[in-house]
Amino acid sequence: MKTISKIYLLGLVIALTQACSDGKSYKEDSSKESIMSSPMNMEQSKDEEGYVGGNALADSISGPSDKKNDEKMNFVNSSASRIGKIDSIKKFIRTADIKFKVKNVEKSTYKIEDIINHFDGFVINTNLNCRVNYTESFRVKEDSVLERKHFVVENSITFRVPKSLLDTTLKQIVSQIDFLDHRIITAEDVSFAALKNQMHQKRFGRYQKRITQATDKSNKTNAVVNAENGLYEKEGEADESELNDRILNDKVDYATVTMYIYQDEKVRNDVVFSQPHFDSYQPSFGSEFVSSIKFGWNIIQQLFLLMVKLWPLILIGVGLFYGIRRLVKGKA
Repeated sequence: MKTISKIYLLGLVIALTQACSDGKSYKEDSSKESIMSSPMNMEQSKDEEGYVGGNALADSISGPSDKKNDEKMNFVNSSASRIGKIDSIKKFIRTADIKFKVKNVEKSTYKIEDIINHFDGFVINTNLNCRVNYTESFRVKEDSVLERKHFVVENSITFRVPKSLLDTTLKQIVSQIDFLDHRIITAEDVSFAALKNQMHQKRFGRYQKRITQATDKSNKTNAVVNAENGLYEKEGEADESELNDRILNDKVDYATVTMYIYQDEKVRNDVVFSQPHFDSYQPSFGSEFVSSIKFGWNIIQQLFLLMVKLWPLILIGVGLFYGIRRLVKGKA
């Protein structure tokens, strides 16, 4: 029995020793593997840090632009352009007037029109033109002139979109804004005007019913003719009222936007042909000398003729001179 217990204890000690040696070797191997893999882990951590840094850099680059777009969107955004619970009770005619600067008017015009079409809108009017501020001219050659035109490309667009998509359309156009001059959005309450048209139509319906019944009961021709004439005039008023109601509903269903866009001033240089400059004719010295003698002789002739014309005054003056001289001498 004692022998068995000793053998059992000896086996247990041997097993514990082996386990300790295996654990030590495992630790050494694991430490070696960790040492071998540490450069790779360091490189991977650097790559991950670089990726995160790249994202941070991208975020820092895109951040200001997104912030600017958010500021522009907040500036364009308005509760007057959004559909709310009040629209189930009242009717509003929504209009917007916006002016802003873009980087390129032509490209922005095409993008804005695409946005309008995407949101089931339509363009009523567009006027793309170049406004010349002033022109400068410089002569570069004897027969050539450089014309420098300072101009601004601009466009005025009038379009209509469904009232429920007005706010979304304006937010999509924000990406084209470089500088916003002004934004005016109005929601005019026309609920009572619509109610007036509806009341007029109902009133005419009751009137038409009464006239029809009275005409059917009457056998008098004149009464029937007068009733028909009166009914014809009233029908015209009813048609006009119905037309006004449809026009009003159309203005309510579709918002109208007037948009003016422009860009920075540009300069265009054109070299154009110009007639060479000619100096005026200059006569020679001899010709001027002869002309001067003739001019002086003409003056002498004019003076002589003037004296001839004034001979009576000269004669009277000479007579008075000698008369006064004799009187003075006689007294002396």
